[in-house]
Amino acid sequence: MQLEIATHPLLVKQLQIPVIDVLQEALESHRYALSINQDNTDALFNTSQVLTSIAEEYAKDDHRPDQDALQPLEEALELQSRCLSLQELELEEALEYQNALARQGASPLLDAESLSTMDAHDEDHDQDGGGGNGEDVPVVSAEEDKWFSIVEPVTKDTLIDTILAQLGTLTTLCGILSSSTTSAPSSSLAWVEEYSSKLLNEKLPSLANDATAERLQEAALTRAIFVSSLLEAGYRLSKIDAETYKRERDAAFHTAELKLEHSSAALIANANSLMAYSAALGEADNPTLVSAPTSAPTSGPAARWSALSAASTNLTAASKLPSLSAEETVQTHLLRGNCSLLQYQLGHPPSVYQPAVANGAQLLKNADIFYRNAAKLSRNGDPGTTAIAEFRAGVVQALQQGHGVSGDVAAVAAARSLFNQSRGPDWVRGQIDDMVNEGLLPSTEAD
Repeated sequence: MQLEIATHPLLVKQLQIPVIDVLQEALESHRYALSINQDNTDALFNTSQVLTSIAEEYAKDDHRPDQDALQPLEEALELQSRCLSLQELELEEALEYQNALARQGASPLLDAESLSTMDAHDEDHDQDGGGGNGEDVPVVSAEEDKWFSIVEPVTKDTLIDTILAQLGTLTTLCGILSSSTTSAPSSSLAWVEEYSSKLLNEKLPSLANDATAERLQEAALTRAIFVSSLLEAGYRLSKIDAETYKRERDAAFHTAELKLEHSSAALIANANSLMAYSAALGEADNPTLVSAPTSAPTSGPAARWSALSAASTNLTAASKLPSLSAEETVQTHLLRGNCSLLQYQLGHPPSVYQPAVANGAQLLKNADIFYRNAAKLSRNGDPGTTAIAEFRAGVVQALQQGHGVSGDVAAVAAARSLFNQSRGPDWVRGQIDDMVNEGLLPSTEAD
């Protein structure tokens, strides 16, 4: 028996309770499933996914220390590792069984009579509580009712699912390491590199031979997102330099398997990665970043400007693909607004990058258009996204009226006052803090 509680974002909104409460309830249900059968790979996998989601929610909470998110991630990785080991064993046994049948000249597919003979057990025995990864189905017999379990076979594709989930959990871990550079153990990054190396260099390639092109692309995208997050953590922890960060980040997103120019998801992910790269260059505790000449290829405001321009180009390309979903369309407009506003901020101290100063008015105009488009396109979808886009559009419109450093401060104050009346001061304060944390506004606006 396996109990599951849906945690899809759309369903969570309908519940009108905090996401973390839904996740905690889901975790209790999955732990119960594991208590019934600790070797149930479905339960192991699903429990690890819930734990990773809980860690992500903890990481978003400014009132929680980053360390709170590390424990569920550690447990998630342990469960995923156990799940993968069991799946590998099941796959090996299944292949051996099929090979044995082939040697005997028998079909590897069992008919219903053979299956009921091999796996049938009576109802009294089934009530002992030994659940499995399948569905109990009655077999009508003249003598008595019997039951057998239909278990979905483990395939190489199943193992790929688990490995990609592990990489997703490691990506979340890298994000936390990036944000807690002063408190993260010095050995954490090395451990992540060692853990992921076997997945990326041994296990995943060995399963890719029989994978479809779509599956290879999914794996390549998951790998690229993880590598980008690992590089960001390495740079922020002063383990690698900016040149290495850029070179390896670019290589991760430009592979034959990923087919970047044909995938909206990959283009959006690459844009997010480029924006993270720009932010890391600006926020790293490295005095050479401030004093570096603007012509430096991999550091300073010139590199950040170039990365943000490339991110905008990727988002523009994504917006033209026919496969772009409605949600992705909103996302591209919102991110393009962010890129324009981030480039605008490069014209302010300490960067004072001249192209940003010269193009400041146009950058604000672009950001305004993108934010208003995002607000318009999201009105039939997520109301939270609509509110964020409208607020950012309002801030940009106020900035346009007070263009210039001293005017910017007054303009943002005016926008804050306007939205205080309609949204409330607490909501506005949270939005301002988010924009400051994302580098969209100077830190003085958080005061």
